[in-house]
Amino acid sequence: MIGEQHILSLLKRVTDRSPAERTELVYMGGRSGLTRYTRSAIHQNVVDENTRVYVRVAEGKRLGVVTINKLEEDELVRAAEQARESALHQPENPYFEDFPQPAEYRKTQTYFEATAEFSPMARAEVMKKVFIQAERLGFEVAGAFTSGDGEIAVLNSNGLAAYHALTHANIAIVPVSEHGMSRAGAFSHDVSTIDFEAVAARAFERCAMNRDQQEIPIGQIDVILEPNCLAEVMMWMGFIAFGSNAFIEGRSFMAGKLGERSMGENITVYDSIVEPEAQGLPFDFQGFPKQKVVMIERGVNRGVVFDTISANQAKARPTGHGLPPGMPHGAMPWNVCIEPGDSSLEEMIGSCRRGLLVTNFHYVNGFLDPKKALMTGMTRYGTFLVEDGKIKHAVKNLRWTESMLRAFSNVQAISREREVISDEGGMFSLMPAVYIKDFTFTGVQKE
Repeated sequence: MIGEQHILSLLKRVTDRSPAERTELVYMGGRSGLTRYTRSAIHQNVVDENTRVYVRVAEGKRLGVVTINKLEEDELVRAAEQARESALHQPENPYFEDFPQPAEYRKTQTYFEATAEFSPMARAEVMKKVFIQAERLGFEVAGAFTSGDGEIAVLNSNGLAAYHALTHANIAIVPVSEHGMSRAGAFSHDVSTIDFEAVAARAFERCAMNRDQQEIPIGQIDVILEPNCLAEVMMWMGFIAFGSNAFIEGRSFMAGKLGERSMGENITVYDSIVEPEAQGLPFDFQGFPKQKVVMIERGVNRGVVFDTISANQAKARPTGHGLPPGMPHGAMPWNVCIEPGDSSLEEMIGSCRRGLLVTNFHYVNGFLDPKKALMTGMTRYGTFLVEDGKIKHAVKNLRWTESMLRAFSNVQAISREREVISDEGGMFSLMPAVYIKDFTFTGVQKE
């Protein structure tokens, strides 16, 4: 960790020396340790330390961006000079007015010393216990375990100065037997809150069930989707529906239809950095304060996320969802949450006369028909037939093709418990399990 004072004072000196009319600097840096394992043995331990600084300048309404991986004052000033030269050759952006002004930020707790100090040996000790239990059960284990810390800072020539530190711990456990496999994982900013024994037990239980897979007829069937499935879907919804570009360009099913119903009354989808299960970065990569945004409220289209430029284009207010400078996607939701319900996974299974329990989606493609949120994908890591309230047997992996608007209009139950799913840092999704009527399956995986 470099520290807030050192980073911000350095960035301030660079903006003071920049030859551009206006300058914005975004610093992203940190350290991430990775322990990778297969066949119940660690085969890779690496540590990645990286620094990236985005230098964006404005000359009138012309913008230029240069990215470097050195946190050195003279190098950053040279980058500002190069960005200015680039800006002078760019067309004017009619929707750019200025970089954000100084602001107050909500405090969020995303840095934990225990996680920052979690060593390769500590990760190995966790995995040793998992390997021993797997051997007793006749499984081998593959997967990865990462932990580390990071810093993000934004400073511009308007006097805005924002800094935030984060830690992350993320584990994936994939037991493999001669019959099949499963997957379970966990993410937290605070490694001490992860119940590794419970994560492994869930993975082992599903792996033991995932054997003698039978083929079932394709068509429409009730499904119980676990949180990882919804996380895949909501990541795609960010691209095709909830982000600024899709909305402004008319590709989103929400474009021109705010205030109209697109899903069932029991579905509320929102972006929030402060939830009981997880917290996130309090500002975006422009330094604008992150706002809670409700995209779907009780099935009704309410809004999408914006950065400052896309907000001007849409004649809306910024929501604090700007991405790093130069990225082509516009504003995107970072912390998508689905409001919990009053059921549980066990109650959903118990109420199901005939359906499928799906633990994970794989190879999802959300570009089939964004106006209908039509997507396709595969099931993976264990799909199980449920009959008369009990799990009967595993089934072969299936291809599905479904409009998620239709699917989310047919939700019968939502779990009280939600799972935090993330790669690392301040970006995560918070998903429950859901019971959906008549989900459409279109093919069976052939060996």
